[in-house]
Amino acid sequence: MPKDYFHHLSDGKSPPTYKNLFNGKWVESTSGKKLEVKSPIDDSIVGYVYSSSFGEIDEAIKVGHEAQKLWREVPMIKRSKILHLAADWIREHEHYLTTLLIKEIGKNLAEAKDEILRSADMIDYFANAALNIKGEELSGEAFPGYDQTKMGIIEKVPLGVVVAIAPFNYPVNLSVAKLAPAIVMGNSVVFKPPTMGSISGLHLAEVFRIAGVPDGVLNTVTGEGADVGNYLVTHPGVDMVTFTGSSQVGREITTKIGMIPLLFECGGNNPAIVLPDCDMESTATEIVKGAFSYSGQRCTAIKYVLGLEPTLDKLIPLVVKKTKEMMKMGDPRIPTNNLGPVISEAAAMEIEKRIIMAKVGGAKILLGGKREGSYIEATILDRVKPEMDIVRIETFGPVVSFFRMKSMEEIVSLINKSSYGLQASIFTKDEGAGIALAKKLDVGTVQINSKPQRGPDHFPFLGTKGSGLGVQGIKYTLEAMVRPRPIVLNKPH
Repeated sequence: MPKDYFHHLSDGKSPPTYKNLFNGKWVESTSGKKLEVKSPIDDSIVGYVYSSSFGEIDEAIKVGHEAQKLWREVPMIKRSKILHLAADWIREHEHYLTTLLIKEIGKNLAEAKDEILRSADMIDYFANAALNIKGEELSGEAFPGYDQTKMGIIEKVPLGVVVAIAPFNYPVNLSVAKLAPAIVMGNSVVFKPPTMGSISGLHLAEVFRIAGVPDGVLNTVTGEGADVGNYLVTHPGVDMVTFTGSSQVGREITTKIGMIPLLFECGGNNPAIVLPDCDMESTATEIVKGAFSYSGQRCTAIKYVLGLEPTLDKLIPLVVKKTKEMMKMGDPRIPTNNLGPVISEAAAMEIEKRIIMAKVGGAKILLGGKREGSYIEATILDRVKPEMDIVRIETFGPVVSFFRMKSMEEIVSLINKSSYGLQASIFTKDEGAGIALAKKLDVGTVQINSKPQRGPDHFPFLGTKGSGLGVQGIKYTLEAMVRPRPIVLNKPH
């Protein structure tokens, strides 16, 4: 998208300070507080965003309620067409948005471009699927004791004002996964992009505005989660919260929110189980991709691998070999590099600390383990213990750990005791055995012979335990953005 389209999003200085979308206009905050957005690539300042004041949040929610009363009356076909136009804008100007995403969060070119184009596809799919979310008519005669004199007209009505909070690792795609379904189903949205990723998120909001989303239907607020986020999710004017972030923050939010619908995607800490009959070559490749894509900063990343000792004795050397061949650390703006930085030096230091603690506790570093600023080498650990922080708490970085287990029962027990339950992978040539094992795991999704992943996006996506609340996926998210309103007709006998 040509830069001219976005000049009004900021003050035009270098580096720029970005405004917030309020009632159709980009406005500066009165708080006077700004946050730096630094590129993890080279620590340069990409720009500043405001820390929205509580008063500004109040006004955003108030305006959202007023706009939603009109928006919900707009025919679904018109709302759907606006989304299609937003998708077209994204595709036409993918290069601009991809370049911004690379600079702001440190993704490599392939990963950033994929996120932008996948976001456009997702918007289109939401727009099409929304046309099939319909009410129904029910007859009382289907239940014992009733007859045709009682009829139910079941409408699907929007919830009202939806708060959408997105994560830094997919600031466009996972924002789209919240904004598009909420808007097309007739809600208004107060959108809080992640601090790191705010600028990409604000550009996305402008795309929706340009596409025709009416004034006040989409408003943005920016700032730290502990301050702005807490006030936002506990606001009495909010009708729903959809959130992606860590399990710790997700739990904290649930203790503060009132009786409103929640849709949460939280931490993954995903395991991979390797059965003795697996194809070693393809399994090793999937583990490398699953562990190290976007420097392991994905809720669907493989964090630990479990198998019997003879199996791992064969597999681990292959994983080490393929990691050396497939992963190259460096500036993600250079096409040959595919292992970029983690989101900040503070995050890198925490990952480094956990690696060192694991080594002190008896784990063996087979590859990597070193840090250079915000860059962490692709790291492979062997003989890790369940109580180590490197695996007990989701480590959002390029680290994969191997557990040498004595039995399948021990493997299932270890996974099911975890506080996480997003996905798991099983590698085997015997699909029947894989399915039987999958049914024993307390996780949202089990992938057989693939790394964990979100998608295809029309599949249900969910987590158990501390990994989420509710079900996402095109149809499921659309349904979550509305509620049934039964109107019962009682005819005379």
